[in-house]
Amino acid sequence: MDNSKQYLGKNVYVKIDRPLGSLHPKHNFVYEVNYGYIPNTISGDNEELDAYVLGINTPLSEFEGVCIAVLHRTNDNDDKLIVVPSNTYFSDAEIEQQTAFQEKWFRHVLIRSKPAIYLMCGFLGFGKTTAAKKLEQELPAIRFTHDEIMLKRFGRTPDNFQARYKEVDDFIRNETVNAIKSGENVILDYGFWNKEKRAEYFQWAKTLTPNVQFYAILCNIDVARKRIIQRSQNNPNELFIDENCFNTFLQKYEPMSPDEGYPTIFNDCSE
Repeated sequence: MDNSKQYLGKNVYVKIDRPLGSLHPKHNFVYEVNYGYIPNTISGDNEELDAYVLGINTPLSEFEGVCIAVLHRTNDNDDKLIVVPSNTYFSDAEIEQQTAFQEKWFRHVLIRSKPAIYLMCGFLGFGKTTAAKKLEQELPAIRFTHDEIMLKRFGRTPDNFQARYKEVDDFIRNETVNAIKSGENVILDYGFWNKEKRAEYFQWAKTLTPNVQFYAILCNIDVARKRIIQRSQNNPNELFIDENCFNTFLQKYEPMSPDEGYPTIFNDCSE
């Protein structure tokens, strides 16, 4: 991956050998964007480094543009550059959408030239912390899980919850600022249950870095309720939430919708 990361933020020349609309020579899927390679380079598979060209809607034979990201496959050794026209920006979600015709068969993460903030959105029991821990290792990133810090500082049933919540929130925000200044990716594992909270944190995060991404975790509510009750009964290392508390919090939950317009990757964790 270090070889591919050297191209982040730089102009690169791409030789297009699979133009928009062409078929894969073996698997017969259609290339929905122009796809090629960087001449005189070498990737982890000992072939020339591949590149997706985004932002051009006609077939090409060659292209020169800016590498805005590296698509790093975590179950393969074949990284892909994301190359776009100069002064053009694509969010993680847009890159994922436009490369899914091929990358849906591979586990991967996007590496940026500037650090990113990932906002984990989902209700109690949805599995967002599990997803956040996984993303933490793959990127890598610094993960701040609000509940974990609350538990460590104030125990399973904190008194004066709102004041304690704000104290932890202030700590996380300060640490996030320091991490971004140091060039570290950050995962904010809060939940962001309602539209107002999502708007507040998105706008704040954008003041720190242009790369802000929601990870919206979806789950069946009955499955989530069962998980939380079992976890509270069996795991002393979790904040205590009984069924009444779960149902009270549920009244405040507003599921995230694509209509909100944020760059978002949706992931169903009902299983």
